[in-house]
Amino acid sequence: MIDIISIKKGSSGFLPFYMIVFMCLFFLFEAEGQVTPFRKSVLDSLKANEFNLSIAFAFNASQDGISSAEGSTDLGMMYSTSRSSYEVLQSSYYSLLGGVTTFNRFAAIFKGTIFSHTIVDGYVKEKKVYPEPFVMFSEDANRALNYRWQFGLNGVYAFKPTKVIRMRMGAGLLYEKENWQMIGAGLLPYIDTFPDAVKHYIFDTIGVANNGELPRDNFRTNLYANFLCSFTNNISLNTFFDVQMPFKPPYHGLPVEDVFPVDTKLRPRILINMQLSINILRKLNVITEFLMLEDKGQIPVYVPDFAYNLSEGIQFEF
Repeated sequence: MIDIISIKKGSSGFLPFYMIVFMCLFFLFEAEGQVTPFRKSVLDSLKANEFNLSIAFAFNASQDGISSAEGSTDLGMMYSTSRSSYEVLQSSYYSLLGGVTTFNRFAAIFKGTIFSHTIVDGYVKEKKVYPEPFVMFSEDANRALNYRWQFGLNGVYAFKPTKVIRMRMGAGLLYEKENWQMIGAGLLPYIDTFPDAVKHYIFDTIGVANNGELPRDNFRTNLYANFLCSFTNNISLNTFFDVQMPFKPPYHGLPVEDVFPVDTKLRPRILINMQLSINILRKLNVITEFLMLEDKGQIPVYVPDFAYNLSEGIQFEF
């Protein structure tokens, strides 16, 4: 859950340098989570050469094969020029009851909306069409994902059907590089006890390394729709739909064996994120978020395809 409050700070010639430093810190932070876009109120009040910052804290209930409860911290930053914006977003989840969710335990994204707007006399005029390059990193040990890098470029069509609604439709292409932990550390000492046929299929046919890791890369199409609504000055809703379709199935060209059933069909990754924000004090918001993930095309066969997360939290301006 990331929701960015518009915190304006003065600019200087050193701001791009500080932005790079902050970006490196966010990407190195050991945590877990899933990132979401900025609110409509922020995007409608941009100022050139200034930062927008926020921090949010929440309690989360998850269901993804096991039920668990966590606390989370969300950090976000956006730097805007008179024509473009650059965003760094990162989420962190911490287990509260001893269980570990199989949801993403870490996610960070850096993206730019290039030539997306003009700022004249303090007023923001958004362009209808603009490019959106991005880099995203995520990891989830309990979901057997050691890491996932995504490098992509979207073309965005933006418009405002009413004064209270802002919509963005994106379509693009991304390259994805993953590393999966197919054999857990607890089972690695027992590999020699596996039947020869099983070892041959896992290590020679599938390509699992001796340390249990399996690298994969793929290209995916990326389609998303983002609806940002401000019902009143104090209540807003941010809804995000994303579909990523791979170019090839996770076990493309491999034979299907009973010892390790594999999926040879193309399966989309679907993400739905809804976030309701209610301002209760000048610098305090209450945030409710629902996030759902379905990924039937993932590599491990023992990880649930469907997961969801419900969060309730507060957000501070500073």
